[in-house]
Amino acid sequence: MNPRLVIGAAVLLLSACSQAAPAPSNVASLQSSGVVAPSTAVSPSDGEQPRLRMDMTEEEKKRLHDAHTACLAENDPNATGTGPGPGGALRPAQYSDEAWKACAKKWPLPPWEMDSRNPTFKDNWHKNVQCLNSRGMKVIETEPGSWTYDGEQTLPHDQRLQIEKDCEQEVFGGGRR
Repeated sequence: MNPRLVIGAAVLLLSACSQAAPAPSNVASLQSSGVVAPSTAVSPSDGEQPRLRMDMTEEEKKRLHDAHTACLAENDPNATGTGPGPGGALRPAQYSDEAWKACAKKWPLPPWEMDSRNPTFKDNWHKNVQCLNSRGMKVIETEPGSWTYDGEQTLPHDQRLQIEKDCEQEVFGGGRR
């Protein structure tokens, strides 16, 4: 069997928890502030870095992340690298720095509403943390885009996950499918 096919299949299996590709659209999305966000429907094949959307399905997110993983496997089929991936994240396989650089434009950007370059992000993140606390979670904002638990949590895990989704939806918008 072709070793490249085996590695490619392994990479796809390892990326099963990843996120996916946006559905094509020529319409800009609206932020909760009423400001028009840049178009977020970028196809990985058009040369621009893809961007996730708040209303994407997990399958769509997975397709985007799978395109990035496939690029890594193509650029370093033997996964010869070591160490953490972008932003210190653990890599599903240890690809070389050259592969990571070659595939950087395929790594999906966060939804515009949750991008730190969005001028309303910092204020909205603060509102998000307030929302979490108002619904019974005990959290502390550590910096825009990050929070940590403040003591032992009394709410069940599934309920906390739902609260996180609900607050993000409420504060950042982006509609659900």
